[in-house]
Amino acid sequence: MNSLSRGILIAFEGIDGSGKTTQIHKVAECLRELNYPVTVTHEPNPNSPYSQLIQQKVKKQRDQVSPEQELEWYTEDRRWDLENNILPALERNELVLVDRYYMSSAAYQGALKVFSLDYVLEKNSFAKRPDLWIILDVSVKLGQTRLGMRDKRNYDQLEKTEYQKMVLVNYQRLSEMDIGGQVVWIDASIEEAQLTQVIGQTIIDFLKAYVIH
Repeated sequence: MNSLSRGILIAFEGIDGSGKTTQIHKVAECLRELNYPVTVTHEPNPNSPYSQLIQQKVKKQRDQVSPEQELEWYTEDRRWDLENNILPALERNELVLVDRYYMSSAAYQGALKVFSLDYVLEKNSFAKRPDLWIILDVSVKLGQTRLGMRDKRNYDQLEKTEYQKMVLVNYQRLSEMDIGGQVVWIDASIEEAQLTQVIGQTIIDFLKAYVIH
């Protein structure tokens, strides 16, 4: 086992269609094969009491949910994930990979043009700061092309092109702000297996300072 001197938190981010959910599991598998202690979680978390509200209301009936309520549900879901998954794993000196974190909240909620990025970040000030952010970078056009391969019934406001353009701009702005942790952009337009290799190597290089020899 590659023991770590402390727990490490790495957040995967990107617009819809960037491939982060696929990649986080592939990378986790590769890291486990290299004997790193890995925990994977994602937000909203399916085990959280707020996840069902988000899936039923925000994803399917968003016009019936106020931006304030939506932000509250996502924030409370994150608090639950921290208490039940992220912090316990970090205390065990594990490598924690989280699929979306508070950068997502700021990027997506900020794109609604109701809240500023700073306001959303302040609402998430309780959250543990990641050691590393990995932003999978694809154009909105490519992301939408990938989404087009899904069941058309899954389309909602979050996946509309203009909204995604605003989200991408917010990611770019957030990566230039001091939001805690190192930020790395990775070209996610490359072939899937190659992308897994690039992300995995990025993480392995980052972890070198924390591996106990």
